[in-house]
Amino acid sequence: MRHENSGSEPQLAPPGAGIPAPHRLFMTYVVRPFIAARSDWQENARLFRRWTEKIEAELLGMSDTELTQRVLVPPQIGLEDSSRFWSVAMALEHLVIVGSKIEMLIGELAEERVPPQAKVDTAAVKPLGELSAEQAVREFRAWAHGAEKRVLETSRSRTSKAHLVHPWFGPFNSLSWQWLLAQHHGIHLKQIREIKKGL
Repeated sequence: MRHENSGSEPQLAPPGAGIPAPHRLFMTYVVRPFIAARSDWQENARLFRRWTEKIEAELLGMSDTELTQRVLVPPQIGLEDSSRFWSVAMALEHLVIVGSKIEMLIGELAEERVPPQAKVDTAAVKPLGELSAEQAVREFRAWAHGAEKRVLETSRSRTSKAHLVHPWFGPFNSLSWQWLLAQHHGIHLKQIREIKKGL
């Protein structure tokens, strides 16, 4: 599939429609128990830091126009169909929205608390696309540079008994959510690279 950067709105699945059933089954029965649940806390943190650096490297030399230009990217594992027509600035905005929520969940679960009325809804974390290029970059950097340190400092139980269900993976404890915090960076790093190809 070729990239498109026209101003026309493509016909995509609605926000929150999820991912293909085979991908969801694989994440539920393979990724969650055998990868996320057995991941290493320190390695997850290193991966988060490394992918933050790679995302920042992709931003170098990009103009405000390029940062805010929406591009339709090919289907990608871990990316909802409705998220395929974003700009780099929108991807950065989304990373901050989701990352901040995951950060809160890790802290609560690590204290063996499940946030009241907490429900993970992928439709509720889409970017509005109203930030300027400068705002999106600044907010991403401000959040990402402190997130790793804050998570390490506030989390007591790295393998909490408390858990919160992710709609694609199933029940996640504090370690699994911390794994996802890093993996989410990797998914959108790939998306950012695909957007740049289409500019």
